[in-house]
Amino acid sequence: MEFTELADYPLRAGTLIEWVPVTGRSSAWRRDDRPLSHLHEEHCVRSGGSSGGESSWLGTIFEIPLPFEEAAVRTTLRRWMARHDAFRTTAHADEDRFTRYTCPAEDVHVAARRVGHLRTGTRVYQHLTDYFGSRLSPTEWPHCLLATVSDTELTGDRTGFLLVFGADHSVMDAYSMMLAISEIQRIYHSVLTGAPAELPEVGSYIDFGAHDRAVGAALTATDPAVTVWRRYLRNAEFPAFPLPIAPRAKAPTRLHQSGLSSWVLTAEQAEQLQARARRAGHSVQTAVFAALAATHRVLVGSEPLRCAMPVHTRQTAAHVHAMGWYVGLLPLEIDHAGADTLEELLARTSTAIDTAKPLAHYPFPRIAELLGCDQVPRFVVSYVDVRHVPDAAQWQQWNVRPLRSGEESDDEVYFWIARSPGGLAVSARFPSNEVATANVHRFINTFTAMLSTVTTEGELVDRRTAVAPAAGVS
Repeated sequence: MEFTELADYPLRAGTLIEWVPVTGRSSAWRRDDRPLSHLHEEHCVRSGGSSGGESSWLGTIFEIPLPFEEAAVRTTLRRWMARHDAFRTTAHADEDRFTRYTCPAEDVHVAARRVGHLRTGTRVYQHLTDYFGSRLSPTEWPHCLLATVSDTELTGDRTGFLLVFGADHSVMDAYSMMLAISEIQRIYHSVLTGAPAELPEVGSYIDFGAHDRAVGAALTATDPAVTVWRRYLRNAEFPAFPLPIAPRAKAPTRLHQSGLSSWVLTAEQAEQLQARARRAGHSVQTAVFAALAATHRVLVGSEPLRCAMPVHTRQTAAHVHAMGWYVGLLPLEIDHAGADTLEELLARTSTAIDTAKPLAHYPFPRIAELLGCDQVPRFVVSYVDVRHVPDAAQWQQWNVRPLRSGEESDDEVYFWIARSPGGLAVSARFPSNEVATANVHRFINTFTAMLSTVTTEGELVDRRTAVAPAAGVS
């Protein structure tokens, strides 16, 4: 599972239709007293309370290997959106706060807007990026938009069509993106054939927001979670990527970020890594972060590896299959000094993750408020295992690709490491300059070599291995 921008997907010419959620009547929206989650509200605030602000979107593109029928697509998407209240809620700025409004499921419809036949994949790409980039916002409904590309050549000369959706981050996270693939496929098959879709029950994202708000309201400046974050955020700043990422000659800030994506382990190698980690009493996640810590030691030195680590907050069965933004943030710090064997480093890494993990229950935006911190994470490493998401075994056949919008930043470095049926992949975004490009590639290449050595030999690369100076360091 490679998490990339739409530009990396092999789009072809075809007939494009936009699918836009609409309400059936002007009075459909009702004020809802359930508050936004802290993360949702912070996202709205950073957007400036209107479209055109700092919004970001996530999405997925995949093939549906069934005949394209416009009426069936409309019915499918309406059923899908009616199923999840995340797609039927919005937030409006109201003086010094944001107020939630919701729409009943029966009042949501999906309108088809025919763009027509686009003669090249480049034109399809340009239309889709403008469609999502100019219209998705945390404060302007709808927060999820879709499109189909039919009359197109699919991989392997198969029949079917492409479906792509983008959603504002306020109503979607990485697991939601993956869950949506199976749901849309199953509902469309059900609409065409009359067979049951066999989908699990889902809980309310709106209720989750109210719960999150209550947890945050109970926090005080002296709570242990706040104390941990206070120690971690030195000078109220998040840790930066450990190698230089800025050129000597200062470039204009907030350039569009560059990205990379690559497979680092095959499915068979990932199984081998899992077996090795389990023999030591640990998980693949622990082994991956241990390899990152060992990479940090080789390239940087004895200072601990420090990064922000997003984790899911789907704590109840009702929310496991729900659309929404269920994400917490951990202050991860792995002290690798003196951990000279794989077993020692695995134990250190496991302790670091286990120590930080309970903090996911406490909304970071509320903690940041208590600390007077208005900074955003600068070095973020996410790990997800999506092998058990429904129908994940079909993703390669469906040519699935999770998508992210382009971002602008001169100091953020994000790694997304994902285990899927195809193996282990790493994707990244980073500042668009020569120094950052060289050092992020160098870090990931060293990490890949480290992970390979851990997998095949059960050993760490010797920390005394001579390494060339990082780019940008004289």
